Amino acid sequence: MADRSASRWLGYSAALLLVSATVGTLKLLPHLADATAALILLLAVFLSAWLWESGPGVFAALLATLSFNFFFIPPLHTFTIDDPRNIVALIVFLASGLVIGRLSAVSRHRLRLVEAERRDFAALTQLSQAFLSDTTRESLLGIACDRLRQALVCEEVAILLADGGDGLSVVAATPRAQVEQERAEAAYRRRSSVASPSELGGTDIYLPILVGLERAGALVARGLRTSERMAEGCAMLLGLALERERFVSRARAAEETKTSEEMKSTLLAALAHDLKTPVATARAALENWEAVAGESDKSRLAREQLEALTRRIEELMEVVRLDSGTALPRRERVSCSEIVEASISRFGESLGSHNLSLELPTREVTIEVDPMQVAEALGHGLENAARYSPAGSEIQVSVEEQKDSVVLRVADAGRGIPLPDRERVLERFVRLPNSAGVPGSGLGLAIARSLVELNGGRIRIGDSSRGGALFEIAFPRGNP
Repeated sequence: MADRSASRWLGYSAALLLVSATVGTLKLLPHLADATAALILLLAVFLSAWLWESGPGVFAALLATLSFNFFFIPPLHTFTIDDPRNIVALIVFLASGLVIGRLSAVSRHRLRLVEAERRDFAALTQLSQAFLSDTTRESLLGIACDRLRQALVCEEVAILLADGGDGLSVVAATPRAQVEQERAEAAYRRRSSVASPSELGGTDIYLPILVGLERAGALVARGLRTSERMAEGCAMLLGLALERERFVSRARAAEETKTSEEMKSTLLAALAHDLKTPVATARAALENWEAVAGESDKSRLAREQLEALTRRIEELMEVVRLDSGTALPRRERVSCSEIVEASISRFGESLGSHNLSLELPTREVTIEVDPMQVAEALGHGLENAARYSPAGSEIQVSVEEQKDSVVLRVADAGRGIPLPDRERVLERFVRLPNSAGVPGSGLGLAIARSLVELNGGRIRIGDSSRGGALFEIAFPRGNP
């Protein structure tokens, strides 16, 4: 405050000296026209307002008007005015001086604002470039406070982020930074800044950090000496940097997952391909053995195991085709009864020790799908029901025509699938603890879901009326 007062009085003194020096210089030029003297005095007023702003500018305008009257308007060296026209000229001179002084002061003030905004913009640009170079949250927060302190020209900076609930935790701060937790949480909850005069000089401001439409935390700047707009810009920039870091982390994780899935598909394809030849060789050797020695219990057991191994290889190849995008559906209009028959024909061997019950509609119900893919998907449901229900129990296959969809169901009388595990069993290589001792790869239901979704349907696991599991495939009516 004392510095500002001293600066103001210095401006008035300088304006007095400038006008006095101008009048003295003009008096040394006796043949100078009065109009020229008036313009030069107005120039002195302009310089006073430009250099020392409004107060000294107005003072200079009044002083120049009095000097012009005293030294240049007859009668000289007196404030008396004989000619009425000179009164008008003096009034015009005073008005011109005041207007010129005011415009000069406003122009200087706006120029300072523009310069301040230019500095703020340059600081924000430099800050954004620094934030862009940090690709992890640890490196970003590690040096963000020092960068923000320099950009905001403040004494202390702290960054608080949400801790999972409604609370905030300090994750980064300059040395000895003090934070009022209540004000930080108020800014965070209200999504608006909270500012007050600071004991460190300048302003203390608490601002919300927004990441997209979500609240991420709060930025604290104590002893702020730049504008609040600059602080709001820094908080927004910090939110964008955190959002970018989040997107980069997700993209990196997605790329790692993609790479892992591609590697898994490559390994599966190689494994399935490498298994085909020895299995075919073993099957040929078994057929030759049975041709020479005749069929026996041992040969039948070997044939069953080879068929099971062939089935696992086919499942691996199907997974590879689904991952590679080559298993595109060839849609055609087909009746649901034909799909059920094709599925039973292909997977009928697994149903040999069970009673099969069919509930098919009396009239033809059609859907537009790839019949081979949907038959295979339904077959995986049949195979799963046969594996996990007691021998001799009934497996029911039904087709129901609903208002907006057509539903194919397989119901068994087995142990069922617990509710928390019904989504998991549709994932690859997932086998429940109670499936120990039951042959299988954990791929069948995952393949079924992929095939159904390729054809625009959905798959669901539920409870059957027989106490076992319900495998349900639904397709919209008029499915394109």
